[in-house]
Parts: sequence; C-alpha cells; structure tokens
Amino acid sequence: GIMNAKYVNGMPLARQEREFARYDLNLSTKTMANWIISCADRYLGLLYGQMKEEFLKSRYIHCDETRIQVIDEPDQKGSSQNWMWVYLTDRYSEAPQMVLFDYERTRAGYHPVNFLGDTFHGYLTCDGYQAYHGLNDSITVTGCFTHARRRFDAALTALKKDFTKEQLKETIAYQAMTRIGILEELIKDKTAEERYQERQKQSRPVVDALFEWLHSMEDSADRSSLIGDAILYTLNQENYLRRYLDDGHLSIDNNSAERAIKNFAVGRRNWLFAKSIRGTDASAVVYSIAETALLNGLKPYIYLTYVLDELRKMGPFPKPDDLNRLLPWSDELPEGFRTKEKK
Repeated sequence: GIMNAKYVNGMPLARQEREFARYDLNLSTKTMANWIISCADRYLGLLYGQMKEEFLKSRYIHCDETRIQVIDEPDQKGSSQNWMWVYLTDRYSEAPQMVLFDYERTRAGYHPVNFLGDTFHGYLTCDGYQAYHGLNDSITVTGCFTHARRRFDAALTALKKDFTKEQLKETIAYQAMTRIGILEELIKDKTAEERYQERQKQSRPVVDALFEWLHSMEDSADRSSLIGDAILYTLNQENYLRRYLDDGHLSIDNNSAERAIKNFAVGRRNWLFAKSIRGTDASAVVYSIAETALLNGLKPYIYLTYVLDELRKMGPFPKPDDLNRLLPWSDELPEGFRTKEKK
C-alpha cells in the first residue's frame, strides 16, 4: 500500500506517516523509504532488468526527460536540477508496452547513449532537444509535431487581440497542423501498413505544403517574435518531423512519453524533492513497474503485492523464465489483475 500510495496516487511518505499516526501506528518516513529501497534493490530491480532487456529488443521507442532535485547529490548547489529520463514503447511499437525511468545527475547527451548502449537499433521519437542527436548511427531520431504546434499556438494566442478567431483559423500553419492531427486520429486503430498508406495519400501533401510555406517565410522570420520562433524551430526540425511519414509504426508526436511522466510530475509537486541518490534510483525502478502495470491495464496495488511475494519466493537468482511470467504484459498473471479497460 505504501508504494501504491506514493507512486500511483502521488502521496508523499511524510503525508503517509501522518495518516498512519492517526491510527496510532508509529511508522516514520525514513523507515518507509528504507523499505522501498530494500524492495527495489532485492526484488523489483530484477524485474526492471528483465524489462530493460526486452525494451532494447524493440525497434520503435520514445524518450523524454523531466526535472527532479536530489538533495544528497555531492558538489552541487541547493538550487541545482537533476534529471529523470524516461524511455518507453507505445501502442504502435508492436512490442510489449512499457515505461523505464532512469535517474541521472545531469541532462547530458551521454546518458541516453549509455542507457541504450550498442543493443538498441531502430527509431527514437523525442522532442527537439539536441542531446538526442548524438546517438549511435544505428538509431534514427524522429520528431514531435506537438512541440512544433505548441509554438504556433503560442503565437496565435498572442495575436488574438488583433484578429478574430475565424481569421486565425485561416492561417496556413493552423490549417495544415489541424488536418494532419485529424488524420492521425482517424487512422490510430489501423495497422502499420494502413497508416503508412493513408499518410502517403493524405498527410504527405499537407506536410509538403506546410514546409513549402515555412521556407517561403524563413528569410523574413524574426526569431525574437513568437511566430518567428515557431517558423524557425519547425524548419530546424524538418528532417525529424517528416520521418513519421516513412513508417507506419512511428508516432507523429512524443505525447505518450509526456503521459508517462504525468504521475511522476503529480508526485513531484507533492514531495518537491528527493533526499538520497539510492532513494531516487529506487523510485525510478518502482515508477517503471507501476507505470508499466498501468499501461498494461493492471491494478497496480494487486500487481505489486503479487510480484513482491513471488520474487521473495524465488530467492536471489531467479531464472529468466520465472521473471518473464511476472512481467506486466505476461499472459501468465492470475485472472482478476487487469481492469476492464487499459489505461
């Protein structure tokens, strides 16, 4: 219940301590933190390792990163930011759906290089952060149209006082991105081959027209203005943004990564910072398993209770096949673990 409360429902350990105290149970934040670290080190880390091994076999992944402050990081100012990196597969990947959190001190580009190693070969969908463009040659980076659209949305919002809503909707950027988004919604449940064919027929001409217009505006664009920033950012990302057209397994955006971070972000607003590096590493493991459980339609409290008990029985060196049957997408999990609908 402690893990479920913190990592699924965003309740800090200090708040849980106060709740337990109301029922005359003396359970300190430090004790609960040590329990979580112990469970992650002895049991859940084994499952995380098995998940990562499966993850690196996939060909289509996403990546993002979000801030976290870890107090005990040595030789850094109290205001310094550290980073939680997030790697995942999505519904289009044709691989088990999973989320892997990985804590690192910095936002440097060598972290995803080290995490993916020489094992992963395929496509990585991400935002425009430059660090992702230093990955191995076996990894093809694809862009996120949502990040481009947000810049145009910001520019159009600033123009609302000078133009009517109807006039703003007539802009080429608005028209093109709206059409592209509508098509993606219509084809989301089709096969990869069907998505590819529909994108060639309907999306590619719109994308071509959008970038033709952007290039015509390039020389006159003022980067200090919102619309200039939107135009130049999108042109800078053109090669990456176009790549989703080449393979029906690719997503047009990195929204799935942002959704995976949501529970972490809610928790962070409540607990504000992490104390120790070991505790943050343990949290990365538990968040990974909890979020993957949710992605696969599992009831996280029941699932976590079950796997902790099963891992305890297996001892320190479980066989890979025994771990595989505990993975969140395993068909061997007991009935009643899944909700009626997936997340």
